[in-house]
Amino acid sequence: MLIIFFIVSTVFGAIIFFAKSKVLSRLFFATFIVFQIALCIYAYLHPDMEDSLFYKFDSLGVLLTIVLTILSISTFYYSIIYLERKATKAKSESTYFAALIMFIAAMTSANFTENIALLWASIEATTLFVSVLIFHERTKDALEATWKYLFISSVGVAIAFIGILFMSIIGSKNGLSDLNFQNLATAAHNINTIWLKISFLLILTGFSVKLSLFPLFAVAIDAKTVAASPVNALMSTALTNVGFISIFRTYTIVAHTDALGWAQNILLLTGILSIFIAAIQLTRVKRLKRMYAFSTMEHMGIVSLGLAVGGIGYYAALLHIVFHSLVKAGLFYQINQIHALYKSKWINDFGGFFKISPVAGLSLLLGFISITAMPPSGLFVSEFLIFKALFIKNQIAIALITIILLTAIIYIMAKSFLRILYAPKPLNIEPMETFNSESVIPFILFGLVIYLGINPPLFFTDLIHSAIAVLN
Repeated sequence: MLIIFFIVSTVFGAIIFFAKSKVLSRLFFATFIVFQIALCIYAYLHPDMEDSLFYKFDSLGVLLTIVLTILSISTFYYSIIYLERKATKAKSESTYFAALIMFIAAMTSANFTENIALLWASIEATTLFVSVLIFHERTKDALEATWKYLFISSVGVAIAFIGILFMSIIGSKNGLSDLNFQNLATAAHNINTIWLKISFLLILTGFSVKLSLFPLFAVAIDAKTVAASPVNALMSTALTNVGFISIFRTYTIVAHTDALGWAQNILLLTGILSIFIAAIQLTRVKRLKRMYAFSTMEHMGIVSLGLAVGGIGYYAALLHIVFHSLVKAGLFYQINQIHALYKSKWINDFGGFFKISPVAGLSLLLGFISITAMPPSGLFVSEFLIFKALFIKNQIAIALITIILLTAIIYIMAKSFLRILYAPKPLNIEPMETFNSESVIPFILFGLVIYLGINPPLFFTDLIHSAIAVLN
């Protein structure tokens, strides 16, 4: 099934790229989305089935691919709006949609791959295709951010490759003929602990560029600041989830060894440093996209803490990943409206959004409540469970420091959001006709997060429990 999907993706991407037609670009991308939905349904109905040589429909892959599929549909809609507002030429639009198809296909490959080497190749592919999307507007800032992203991401992926190389060496010494995660986890008790620690540290460092974690977080921040908002909606969610899945699968190997306690301490340190740096940087942020980018870093730091403490923290970490994806995507879709209305990217140029468009303003307010994990947001539930896990594991100092940092972050973000909503309206700003219709999808995403937090369906919780079962 996956091989067919990748062939279809490549063929569609090539047709769109060479056809240079807006009609064909949108038609073939819509057809691709249908294939993506079909793959998602097929994977859910065939749990833990091996597909092709190095792929497996495990629960974590299914869960994150469902999220990816939902966001791919909405990103397609907002991409059309974005491209129309920019009056994009057919050639540029075809490049955009061709790269977007291959970007989504590469992330799908990373979600389902069972082989650590193929995971590395899939993540490298995401770097190449998303770089095309970052450079879409062809501005000086876009060029600089693209080269930075390509260079530092390649360095990060190279660091991760060294970790994978060490993993292959210690795997071969234990009689393994491949680098499948399940086989590595099974043989983990025989693996040299020192080399395993080095491998984990290198993989965590390298793939932190995708997860927006310390230490290689900076390049992702710059890229998200200049990329188109629909692209940002995937970069800050689905691509971040790819970074998570790479570290999570490596962590499942370490979890079966004596190095587990050491790895948990590394994740604790990484998580608290990421939240601290995000809090410091948010005090200096003047652009809305950049604020959202550092918000992603903060939330991934929280996820790292959940993984570090284990127990209920495992469940909460996956819950947080899903909720964050839906909320952050909704906020980035909202940026489409704000930038089009104010003709600016600077927070100080915004104001009176609630008065200009009450429906869009209410959506943005609900997004602020959701992303800062205030009740009734589902992120409140996941963060509460992570703090509960921290206290259960007697990580009281870490919990208190995190609470202080998150309080500061809420205060900083509240100032920016309230300025956008309630500051005096700039002169000659009038609402746009599409504002109410553009707010529908963010409302749905924010509402879905509230619903899943209060009353999660059985299939949803079963997927999460099945995904974390490999750690227990």
